[in-house]
Amino acid sequence: MKELDFIIKYSFSNFLKDCPVGEDPTEFVNEIDFEVYLTDETGHLQEQVGKGKISQILFSLAMDCGFPLSDVMDATHSICQMSGILFEWDQDKDFWDKIDIYFEYQPLENYDVFFLETLEIIAKYRGKGLGEKIINNLIERFYSSCGLWVLKAFPMQHDIAIKNEKEENWSDWNRKMEYPKMELDFEKSQYQLFNYYKKRGFQNPFDMEYFIARPFDIINKNE
Repeated sequence: MKELDFIIKYSFSNFLKDCPVGEDPTEFVNEIDFEVYLTDETGHLQEQVGKGKISQILFSLAMDCGFPLSDVMDATHSICQMSGILFEWDQDKDFWDKIDIYFEYQPLENYDVFFLETLEIIAKYRGKGLGEKIINNLIERFYSSCGLWVLKAFPMQHDIAIKNEKEENWSDWNRKMEYPKMELDFEKSQYQLFNYYKKRGFQNPFDMEYFIARPFDIINKNE
C-alpha cells in the first residue's frame, strides 16, 4: 500500500505595539495553531486530517525583562493549570525548583517552554502512526526554540463542551472525529494516553495529565 503524504501548516499572530514588551503577560506567549493535511503526489492539499494548538511560553524573555514569572503563568487558563503542576508557587522557593531537581543531572539549557495543549486526528487516520509523526515534526521544527516540551494528556472525547453538545449540532470536524466511537470510560482512555506518551519518551513525574520531555530526549530516542 502506498504511503500517504501529509503536510503541517502553522499560523500565529500578534499585535504590533509602540511600547516595549513587558506590560501584559500574554506578550510572553505565542499561541501557534497548526493544521495537518493529506496531500496528493504534487503536494496539493486534499483533506484536513488533524489540528492542534501549541503555546510557546517565553520565560527567558520574561526573566530578561524582569517581568514576574507568576504573572506569565497566569497568562491563560490552560497555562495557569499546567504551571500549577509543573512549577513551584511557594514564594520561599525558586520557580524552577521542581523541574531543576527532576533534571538534576542534565539541567535545562533553555527555559522557554512549548506546551502542546491539543492534538486531534480524525477517526479514519488514527492508529496509523500519524500522531507520533506530528509530535516528532513539531519537536524537530522548534528544536532550538525551547528547553522543555509539555503535553496535556486529556482525552478529547471527555471534554465537557463536546459531551454537552447534541450530536445534531456538531460541526463537520466533530463528526469526523467520531467521539462516540472512542473509549467512553475516562480512566481507560486516560490510561491509553498515558501509555502512548510513555512509549514515545515523555515522562509524568508530577501529575498523570501532564507529560514533559526535553527536545533532545525525543530526538535521541528516535535515532
